[in-house]
Amino acid sequence: MRRSFPASLLVLVLARTATGADPATAVYNHACAWCHGKDGRGDGPAAFSINKYLSPRPRDFTRGQFKLRSTPSGQLPTDDDLLRTLERGIPGYMPSFAGLTAGERRLAVTAVKRFFPGFATAPPAPFFAVRIPPPVDDAAVNRGREAYAAAGCAACHGERGRGDGPSAPALRDADGLPILAADLRYPARFKGGAEPPDLYRTLMSGFDGTPMPSYASAFDDPRTPWDLVAYIRSLRRR
Repeated sequence: MRRSFPASLLVLVLARTATGADPATAVYNHACAWCHGKDGRGDGPAAFSINKYLSPRPRDFTRGQFKLRSTPSGQLPTDDDLLRTLERGIPGYMPSFAGLTAGERRLAVTAVKRFFPGFATAPPAPFFAVRIPPPVDDAAVNRGREAYAAAGCAACHGERGRGDGPSAPALRDADGLPILAADLRYPARFKGGAEPPDLYRTLMSGFDGTPMPSYASAFDDPRTPWDLVAYIRSLRRR
């Protein structure tokens, strides 16, 4: 799902700037506050009807906890992380804001960062470089299958990646809301993206506030995360 923000948004921003209003706030209020609230607490007018009893709810920016990052677990996202989420959206939950100009998206990021003081005191930085994925062959997929078993992925995602592992029914997020384990057969639903670099980033960073941990220190061989990515992609329904 994509939202379009034509010249009317630019007119709105220019009009508010002319009267002394802050342009970053103007963009945020127009594009983000409906779900995330004017104070960034995830309590906008639409929030009440969005997953009231099921995770994820609209993000409360004042808590400084973000899922989609290229930074270590527990750390804040970079500007590029926030921009990537704005441009792509989150399948099934948040629309893409690619209809905003690049400058408008940066203004929205500026507004989001103001809600949590930690962005000003400890600028985040990526802790790994997502390089070009290595070639995939049957051997890589088989090694990935072994890594999937060794890392305990089946406990949540199930033996065949269907999101039906023995732990899945009891999964809760940091707020105690039920949360679904991803069905790995349907990559279009992956919140952090489905391309190899996206899956690698998810494995390295984890999803803070959810049962999905970081696996940055789980593997001795640097090839293993990529093997696991290859196996996950092999599960997709054709």
